[in-house]
Amino acid sequence: MNRNMAQIDSNGFFDIPDYQWHEIKQETKTIIDVQDRAGHRTAHLLSESGADVDSNLWWMDNWKINFRCRNKVNIGGKWICDLTRILAMANETAKPGRRHLMQHKNPPPKECIVYVSGGREMEFAHRFLDYSLSRMMELHFPNGTSGEGFVVGDLLPCEVHVFTPHGQEIPDARDGLFLHHWGFRPSVKESMGLATNHTTSIAFKTLDETITELKHSGRISIVAVDCEDCEWNLYRDILSLDEPIRQVLMQMHGTPFMANELFLHMQEAGYVIFQRQAEPSGSGEVYDYSWLNLAPSFFNWKV
Repeated sequence: MNRNMAQIDSNGFFDIPDYQWHEIKQETKTIIDVQDRAGHRTAHLLSESGADVDSNLWWMDNWKINFRCRNKVNIGGKWICDLTRILAMANETAKPGRRHLMQHKNPPPKECIVYVSGGREMEFAHRFLDYSLSRMMELHFPNGTSGEGFVVGDLLPCEVHVFTPHGQEIPDARDGLFLHHWGFRPSVKESMGLATNHTTSIAFKTLDETITELKHSGRISIVAVDCEDCEWNLYRDILSLDEPIRQVLMQMHGTPFMANELFLHMQEAGYVIFQRQAEPSGSGEVYDYSWLNLAPSFFNWKV
């Protein structure tokens, strides 16, 4: 089966005509070229000491949206690119192992896993599952046909795993939602989450430790993190995974000296920015970012 340019460049995520995809690629190339010049021009605003930082000015010129996602949706304050497509792909993957919804036994593991930690994580989780259930009901029970007796956990194509080190409980337990009483720490921060005597562990684990413990390797579609400055180190752990995560949603705080480094490394790993939004506080130092991973062929102009 022949695949068009969009399917090749997006690892099967997009399926749009070549001429439209070419326009999107050209837009991204133009914006990245502009960013390259802005990075050199504004590098002095990211001093290591923090004495010469103008956050508002740096954010004004740097790392704007560079990819046009036509079907992005806000879920609990976080932006996802084409969630309907994510669910459709996960649903197709689940078909070979899915038993009849009315005769559910020993369900196969989900191939779509969502990790969320911080930033109204419970609201995000519930809204994600509400959206997912609505779309799956439309798909499996069209034209108002009865879905009586189906198993919600089987119908949902994705699991949402919420990570919180503060001991919150799920107000109302529901299918598809899993709560873990630990947060993420960057692998370079070995003492993060330890008491002052460095012997008593508080609930923090690395992303790799989490994925290994939960047996989620290669199955994570989205990671959404708001960890109050740990993002400037945590992103390295995201990029070091054996399988790339399709979408990364992170809240960025301040303008530390390594700010350009994070964005450049994300870009070099094949991530484009499809959403950027300042927090309504108006401080100019907190931004929500959403990245989408694309195939190396998308960036062929840089070869």
